[in-house]
Amino acid sequence: MRIKIIAVGSTGWQRFIRRWGVSFLIGEDVLFDTFGDPGVFLGNMRKFNIEPAKIKHIVISHDDWDHISGLWYLLPNRKDITVYICPGFQQEIKDRITSFGARVIEVEPFTEIKENIFSSGQIEASCAERVIFEQVLVIKFLKSLTVITGCAHPGIINVINVVKGYFLKEHVSSILGGLHLKDNPREANLDIIEKLKRVGIRKIVPMHCTGKHATKMIRERFGYDFVLAREGDSIEL
Repeated sequence: MRIKIIAVGSTGWQRFIRRWGVSFLIGEDVLFDTFGDPGVFLGNMRKFNIEPAKIKHIVISHDDWDHISGLWYLLPNRKDITVYICPGFQQEIKDRITSFGARVIEVEPFTEIKENIFSSGQIEASCAERVIFEQVLVIKFLKSLTVITGCAHPGIINVINVVKGYFLKEHVSSILGGLHLKDNPREANLDIIEKLKRVGIRKIVPMHCTGKHATKMIRERFGYDFVLAREGDSIEL
């Protein structure tokens, strides 16, 4: 299975100009997050020859602006799309999605999106004096699991433990996406990185809110298991 990176914003300047967030295409018809700048998002879809009409499933990790902004440009006249959201999303976001006529599913723990692709269900996080409800995408390939994150506000180790609690016979081997380490002290990130090594991560693709210092630390610790990915790149499972 192929994961295509449609758009990613990871630097301080990109955050300042609101070119921030992530968006991934899994296979041909599953979209995970829709980035923060709709112009970049739609332009990259054209640039990378991604056909919007083929997208049938849209999974939104959480309802911050940098993960949902492109959604409003995909939903008009697309009643054949299913949007997967967390039950704890803001009501105004839920109402806006349903106003387009799309089918909306409020995910339960490990909702199956399609064969071998699952939502973790809602995971709650306290972040900057607010509660964030977030889901991650889990792809099963043979006995290995790939976890795709938007921001991992609940903590990437906690996310992995939630996934492991459901998939008892499979192993989390790959992580792709934002790891929300950018504001952590160095010692805290060292501890998290060591835990990721101990749980057996074999491929790690950090981006977005991981932060440049944490990304450098991950690269040094993981070596050849670290993957630097850019817009337009594809990750093969």
